[in-house]
Amino acid sequence: RGMFHELCAFSPKYRQRDADRLFDSALRDGRGEVHLGTAFHLARQAGVRVEFPAALPENVQNVQNVQHRFSLTHTCANNKVETALPPDPDVSDRADPLSAGSDPAIALPFLEEYPWPRLLSEVRRYGKTPAQRDVLFIASIAAIGACMGKSVRCAYGGKLHSPCLQLFIVAPPASGKGALSFVRKFVELLHQEIRCQVEKQLNAYRHEKAAYEAMGRKKNEADPPQPPKNRLFIIPGNNTGTGILQNLIDSDGAGIIFETEADTVSTAIGADYGHWSDTLRKAFDHDPLSYNRRTDREYREVARSYLSVILSGTPAQVCPLIPSAENGLFSRQPFYYMPAVRAWQDQFDWSEKDVSGAFEALGREWKSQLDLLREHGVYDLLLTAEQKAAFNSLFSRLFCEAFRTGGGEMSGSVTRLAVMTCRVLSGEGVAAAIQDGQTAAHGGAACHLCGYKHVIPIDGRLGD
Repeated sequence: RGMFHELCAFSPKYRQRDADRLFDSALRDGRGEVHLGTAFHLARQAGVRVEFPAALPENVQNVQNVQHRFSLTHTCANNKVETALPPDPDVSDRADPLSAGSDPAIALPFLEEYPWPRLLSEVRRYGKTPAQRDVLFIASIAAIGACMGKSVRCAYGGKLHSPCLQLFIVAPPASGKGALSFVRKFVELLHQEIRCQVEKQLNAYRHEKAAYEAMGRKKNEADPPQPPKNRLFIIPGNNTGTGILQNLIDSDGAGIIFETEADTVSTAIGADYGHWSDTLRKAFDHDPLSYNRRTDREYREVARSYLSVILSGTPAQVCPLIPSAENGLFSRQPFYYMPAVRAWQDQFDWSEKDVSGAFEALGREWKSQLDLLREHGVYDLLLTAEQKAAFNSLFSRLFCEAFRTGGGEMSGSVTRLAVMTCRVLSGEGVAAAIQDGQTAAHGGAACHLCGYKHVIPIDGRLGD
């Protein structure tokens, strides 16, 4: 308690009675959601520099032994400091003080300019700021990977992974994340194609049902027609727990949730018939999905799931969906933080270009490449022994550093970051192979993300 008073005394709003009441309330009602790491987090936000030894202690043999020494995890994700004070009859107005802000302690880097594949280079060209170019680029990779589904895979950790990602773009208001709506054009054509097929099947079903009903007594001699599956590719985030499962199972496990406001998903998950956060976690690992209804004893399942997710929202929208770092979604989602825009951006020059039409054209180009991809079956990403050694060396260093500074929560994120990296490599490598017209005889496709030359078996020449 004395140390707590010493920390609180730095605030100009410090009152000993309030601090005592807050400490008493924490002892009585604390649920373990705030750790010592929260104090370090708030200290960093206030400009305090916290340093740790550059090397592990000599008597430590492995990273597991240092977890208790450097456990600085925190779950602070709101933009306000939660006071959790019980009501005070003597104080009529108490406003929650704003924290130092949601910006990272240091400026995050942007992706370097590079001769990316032409389709992705075109996407980046429409970004007005470096952060917006990065967001368009990363979201396009996630959208393109979602379309590949079962057609592309990479063996890692004893499992076959498809290039499906669950991406979260975190951005303050009016920071330019609205440009994500253009990326949706990459998946809309595939969604429309599926819906057109479903509509034709529905029309045929209606005719068959009408003919069946006209049979009169002879209906008992024939089987009734069965309605087609309600397949789709873009799955609405405003969904129930059983609804999301039904959408995925009808679509053979494949689809994408694309919402530019993350609270659409978090509100649905928090509703009475929501609670499908576990579905997102299972789908990341391509696990089977199933549900059972007592009505009509309906049981349905899909053996393997290929769900991708692209979400964007303000920092305050992260916590309702992912309340703490212990939540499994935290390590399964790559995050990109867009910094706030500090200068006025001229928006009139958008009128000189039909950006939506340009992305529709890019979407049509990608759809033709996707059709070509599917004609040639399934593609596997194969790394050489040297590439695997370089991969393991890099992630081994990241894993040890994450464990040393953040404990098990961050090391778990590094483990899944390696999985996501393999997925990006496989999806981008195959997409580049199609676009560049590479063949197996030419040694496979050179991945533009890491410079590796992947061996991708290709039956015949791709493209022109």
